[in-house]
Amino acid sequence: MKHLTMPVTKHDIIPLLAMIKQKGSFDNEFYPVIDQLVATVGEMKREAIINENEMDEIRSFFGQDFLENTLQGMALLKKYGYAGDFIMIDKIYTGNPSANPFFHSWDAYFNNHAAPKAVRNRKQYFKQLVLKKLAANKTVKLLNVASGPARDLLELYAEMPAAKKLETLCIEMDSHAIAYAENLTQAHAADIRFINKNIFKFDTDEKFDLIWSAGLFDYFDDKAFVYVLSKFRNWVSAQGEIVIGNFNESHNPSREYMELFGNWYLHHRSADELKALAMEAGFNESQLTIGAEVENVNLFLHIRIGNAPK
Repeated sequence: MKHLTMPVTKHDIIPLLAMIKQKGSFDNEFYPVIDQLVATVGEMKREAIINENEMDEIRSFFGQDFLENTLQGMALLKKYGYAGDFIMIDKIYTGNPSANPFFHSWDAYFNNHAAPKAVRNRKQYFKQLVLKKLAANKTVKLLNVASGPARDLLELYAEMPAAKKLETLCIEMDSHAIAYAENLTQAHAADIRFINKNIFKFDTDEKFDLIWSAGLFDYFDDKAFVYVLSKFRNWVSAQGEIVIGNFNESHNPSREYMELFGNWYLHHRSADELKALAMEAGFNESQLTIGAEVENVNLFLHIRIGNAPK
């Protein structure tokens, strides 16, 4: 069965979930059934056919073990206070294989979505960006804001030419994330510093060739976005660059799934909105370009200072 073969009413949802649970495991041929179920639940939620209490029943139907041991459940439980925490991001990077066939099937379905693909792509986008700067400079100073698990850094340092030097300062408000990242990157401890600080309270006299933040600004409303970005102006070097990642308002096929089943809400923004916020923060339009990873789900606001190379 690749598609639901009957009209689905509110009263069919729980029996359909029970059928999926009874199935025990599934592969990608079953994904269209789940996709259709998600779309149907979303439509019913928007039309107020399903209320929030009924949504809670749907989200928790597979039980506490499911919530604690799958990516979908982790997003909903928000153990560290927000859906995209460092464990979630690292499990998206690594694939999160589970010995439980049912959990494994759901994690494979989760990771097949456009948004997790975009998260993996932004790791590659970051590495290529830094490696390009290292190709033009012997030493690069990097400020990584909301650094999370730091697996991107671990891979980056492994791929760097031996003759190059990358000095990294990571700002991260979650002490658990720092402990995790320090352990993961301990082989590069001489080159990576971590500061446990809320970015709203952080300040420094240092100047950086690259300020990178992906996975933070789409949690900000516009006022917070502009405030933090305006702070970055004081920390970027005269020939440096600021790069901000943000989910794309115009394209995120995973958005309904994230919001319905993970209560994972982000401030999606268009390219024009990102540019407008950057200008509100004090930058000139001529300094701004917009990039995207290959799924076009994550956009990247590039702000080049002085004659920083493209």
